[in-house]
Amino acid sequence: MSKDAVEEARVLFPHQKAAETMRYGVYIVTSRSGDNKNGLTIAWATQVSMNPTLVSIAISKPWYSHELLGDSEYFVVHVLAEDQVDIGKNFGYVSGRTKDKFEGMDWELGFMGVPVLKGCRAVLGCKKINEVDAGDHTVFIGEVEYSELDDSKTSQVLDPKTYFP
Repeated sequence: MSKDAVEEARVLFPHQKAAETMRYGVYIVTSRSGDNKNGLTIAWATQVSMNPTLVSIAISKPWYSHELLGDSEYFVVHVLAEDQVDIGKNFGYVSGRTKDKFEGMDWELGFMGVPVLKGCRAVLGCKKINEVDAGDHTVFIGEVEYSELDDSKTSQVLDPKTYFP
């Protein structure tokens, strides 16, 4: 999301500035549909069940990743480490419709053929089990079928001033 879009939301929606005080992690969601792949930086992700392990991600409806996720059976959630701000920015500022965001990144086709970024704090490979309409977003719910964890790293916490100075 661009800095202008964030500023516009702050003007149009009177509760947006207060909502921004809520703390979130920084995540990249990758997906693939046929030969098309994309990654997207998000903050709205959370675990919603332990048994089975389910996670939810909220994706804006006009975004390219929303289209791919709608057509995909699987997606991967990457929990960014504190030192991965540049990666978060790479996957957050430009649409995958016009740029290959994976160019120059360390990644491989991993879980169920979905791109997996290397060096993250954690990776959760999910099978999509539900989609829920949520205003201008869709909440995709996935059952975690694969995971990686690097205990030597610390999860990144979103600071809007870092991503939207």
